[in-house]
Amino acid sequence: MIYKTFRFRTLIYLLPALFIFLTFNVIPGLTSLVLSFFDFSGFETNLFKKFVGIDNFIKIYEDKYFWIALKNTFLFVFGAVFIQTGIALMLSIFIFFGNFKFSVLIRSIIFFPCVLAPVSVGLVWKKILEQDGVLNAILGLDFSWLSSISLVMWLIITVNTWQWIGYNLVIYYAGLQSLNIELLEASDIDGANWSQKIFSIVIPLLWPTTILNMILNLIGGFRAFDIVYVLTRGGPAHYSEVLASYLYYYSFAAGGPNKMGVGASVAFIIFVCILTIAFARIVVMKRVEKN
Repeated sequence: MIYKTFRFRTLIYLLPALFIFLTFNVIPGLTSLVLSFFDFSGFETNLFKKFVGIDNFIKIYEDKYFWIALKNTFLFVFGAVFIQTGIALMLSIFIFFGNFKFSVLIRSIIFFPCVLAPVSVGLVWKKILEQDGVLNAILGLDFSWLSSISLVMWLIITVNTWQWIGYNLVIYYAGLQSLNIELLEASDIDGANWSQKIFSIVIPLLWPTTILNMILNLIGGFRAFDIVYVLTRGGPAHYSEVLASYLYYYSFAAGGPNKMGVGASVAFIIFVCILTIAFARIVVMKRVEKN
């Protein structure tokens, strides 16, 4: 009787969270999936008036801007996973083993951009990178950085790395604090130098933390929108478009096609990518814990 009462109370406590999850996650997700098979511009009263089957997906496949957005998304993810994670790893090791007097202050300064809204970060960096911006004033140049097709994605990756590197650093620092110091002391007795300790002991022991950071950055990379939209709005000529901004362009942007069915198809593709990563994360983390 007591157990049944406890279960009933537990269910009651879970109902508000379940309601919010269903209302803002499950129902919109299922609606988006169904909508991807219909031609809907957002102005009709009936969402499911014109069934088009997989025409929306075919339209995406035949659109060259989709492939640009897909390529840019993978490039952005590459920057988030490898560049951002790698720099965070090096910085965390340098700060942890450097025994700096103001290490807490240094970590706080690096982490500070993480608490800022991506829109605010984008606006600040846009002012810096504009043709009449701060960077050109310092370098004495007259160059439109955000209008360069070859540079624009790398600049976006740089800004994103600048903002979120502190988040990865904090996770790495926590991993470093949990290391077995006895292993490092034993390596000193064996005559290992600094580089041998880092590459043979520290980095291998931080592998679970690295996996965690990489997966978090993978998911964040596929969801990237705000920083891209504020900096370039997908320009110049859609060459900095990522999947999320491509979705926005097709569904909501002024002057865009206003094809919410196509946008829903893109959302489904993003969902499949993130779902695949989530399952891969579960498999990888289980193997790491097992080993």
